[in-house]
Amino acid sequence: MPEFFTNQDWEPLVELLREEVQEYGQLHNLLSAQQEHIIERKAEAVLAGNDDIDRQVETLSGIRRRREAAVAGLAGRAGLPGDTPLSEVTSRFPEYVRPLLEALGSECNEMIRRTRHKARQNHLLLSRTLHLTQEALRALKPELFSQTYASSGKVALGGPLPPRYHAVG
Repeated sequence: MPEFFTNQDWEPLVELLREEVQEYGQLHNLLSAQQEHIIERKAEAVLAGNDDIDRQVETLSGIRRRREAAVAGLAGRAGLPGDTPLSEVTSRFPEYVRPLLEALGSECNEMIRRTRHKARQNHLLLSRTLHLTQEALRALKPELFSQTYASSGKVALGGPLPPRYHAVG
């Protein structure tokens, strides 16, 4: 397969991938701290951390868009469709840089997986905490509560989930 790219092409991509891995690591750390606060029942700390998590998700979205645009541009220059994944575009780079690009791509995917897992754990912990709190309040003051159920049979919660609980990535 012919090589299309030079150092000037791959160095910015490497920097974007490194930045993305680093920012996913930061998000994972924020989610880990949030989990500790949930377990320790520190409601104010959980709420304060939510703003940091939301900002980090926005930062990551911007970095991801820049990286995807860079990959799409490189794919186009190589005569590939703009939606060609990084793993396929990598084959158009010089042999000596491919392992670095593959390693960074793999690390980024692993951080996405770990971050999604941590976000799901936190969501479940918060959901369970909310349910237990509602049950305790319902036992104390049953006249104040009326439950509605979703079509799935689960207790319906009003409104969409905040972005921090959407799948990151």
